[in-house]
Amino acid sequence: MRSVFKSWLIIVSLVLAISAAGCATVPQRGTGGRVADLKKRIYIKDYCDRYAIPWQWDHMLQAVDLKIDATAVRLLVGSDLVLLGKEQVRLNTPAAIDQSSVLVSYDFQTKVMDRFQKRLTEKMPRVSPKPRAKGLVLGEVVIDAGHGGKDPGAIGVTGLQEKTVNLDVARRLKKILEAAGVRVVMTRADDTFISLPERTAIASRSKADLFISVHANSAPSRGVRGVEAYSLRDLGTLEKKEEQRQANQRLLFRNLAMKKDAHGVEDIVSDLLYTHKQSVSPSLAAALAGRTSQLVKTQDLGCKQSRFFVLRNTLVPAVLVETGFLSNVREERLLKSPEYRQKIAEGLAKGILGYGDGK
Repeated sequence: MRSVFKSWLIIVSLVLAISAAGCATVPQRGTGGRVADLKKRIYIKDYCDRYAIPWQWDHMLQAVDLKIDATAVRLLVGSDLVLLGKEQVRLNTPAAIDQSSVLVSYDFQTKVMDRFQKRLTEKMPRVSPKPRAKGLVLGEVVIDAGHGGKDPGAIGVTGLQEKTVNLDVARRLKKILEAAGVRVVMTRADDTFISLPERTAIASRSKADLFISVHANSAPSRGVRGVEAYSLRDLGTLEKKEEQRQANQRLLFRNLAMKKDAHGVEDIVSDLLYTHKQSVSPSLAAALAGRTSQLVKTQDLGCKQSRFFVLRNTLVPAVLVETGFLSNVREERLLKSPEYRQKIAEGLAKGILGYGDGK
């Protein structure tokens, strides 16, 4: 039987034959306005996309206004101050503009977003997975161990770093999938910082059928626990034209030996890929959350939708899995255990392989 990637080669060939027969985006500044440490920051649009936060760009003031759980939040480009209602919060570095979007330092999560995260998460839409075709044959899977290097991710009550959990689970998952005959590509194999654009580019350069991003969660309330998985929320026309997504599409088309200047064909293939991704990802996310939570005996928080960077800029079916809450004392203790991480990897593998078998 052929892999999913090979089946896309057939679709591309058919299309070629047919054609032969007949959160906050802002005005872009020059590169001179960029700061040296952009890689240490995150796009504010990712927060807006994840939690469906309304925002407005004030061109005159060079400011982004957010409405987070009825609280007015303002960020000024070039300033490290965030106005949180009547309160002022100071970030490690000033907000900046890169690739037409506003960037903030990572401490924006702990100093601002963590105050609202529980209520925002409760408001996020739950997804009812769509029926899917059975018998998906897996050829290659990209496993993305979230964070790494200078970016520790979430940090638990006793100091356990998310990047450590993510990498260990990803390595264990790789071994299980390879033992089942699935080729695996890792976005990182050690404690190295890999940028979000490069993680998605790795997926586009590969012949992957699936992209699985492994993470650990955190919440203001220490009582929250469980496993949840995210698939891509539908993108608008402008979002589909995002610079990184277009770059990854060119990489993929090069891999498919697409003829130059075949723009009409590229549009058709792009639409086919997007439709396939949106039909597959929610069911896969539900399978991963369900199998894993069942195996480790924790709450199944289900499948949700978001526009995380790695979800919206990969072209194959993609899922981001949160394997547990480091903010929960009990789950942090469990996530320190090699035996528990092995069970998580086994649960994820069962979801991936079971999905591939149509189960």
